[in-house]
Amino acid sequence: MNRWMVSLTAVACLSTPALAGGNTIADIVAQSGGAFDNNYDDFDLLLTALQTAELDDDLANESASFTVFAPNDAAFVRTARELGFAGVDEAGAWDFLVTTLTTLGGGDPIPVLTDILLYHVLDREVNALQFFLLSILQFQVPTLQGATFTPFFIFVQDNDPDLSDAFLIPGQINIGACNGIIHTVGRVLIPIDV
Repeated sequence: MNRWMVSLTAVACLSTPALAGGNTIADIVAQSGGAFDNNYDDFDLLLTALQTAELDDDLANESASFTVFAPNDAAFVRTARELGFAGVDEAGAWDFLVTTLTTLGGGDPIPVLTDILLYHVLDREVNALQFFLLSILQFQVPTLQGATFTPFFIFVQDNDPDLSDAFLIPGQINIGACNGIIHTVGRVLIPIDV
């Protein structure tokens, strides 16, 4: 057992159909529809990113148990603006981020996008109370990307010191899925110093 882990329970979709109505994390994210719009509270940009990196099927795995720190559309726009984007629209933010990731990836945005998305995923369930306890204990939390981030009460301190910390959005945490849990965050987490 990893020392940072407070408690873990593997959850299979078939054994807990009451949780999220049998929806996987991918199902919950896909409920946004994926069309860029003016609703900044849903996951259109996250869905587009997951589909682009071909990770949506991984989050549909019913026998897995994940925690996903899911940036909503406002988080993607906020991150794009912190990196230099001047607009506020979802489509423009996506185009800006793809261009930035293409530059960082030496012409191919997919490997960098994949690393960023996997940096938002833990291979076990960690609810908000456990996250808070990990913060008090000052544990580094390992992600599927391979790097770690630091919980700090309701904030996540990632590996780019120039960007503001991501925060867990009250009222949008502990979203149960049959294969894990979602905590909505207010900025895209970055595993490197860009």
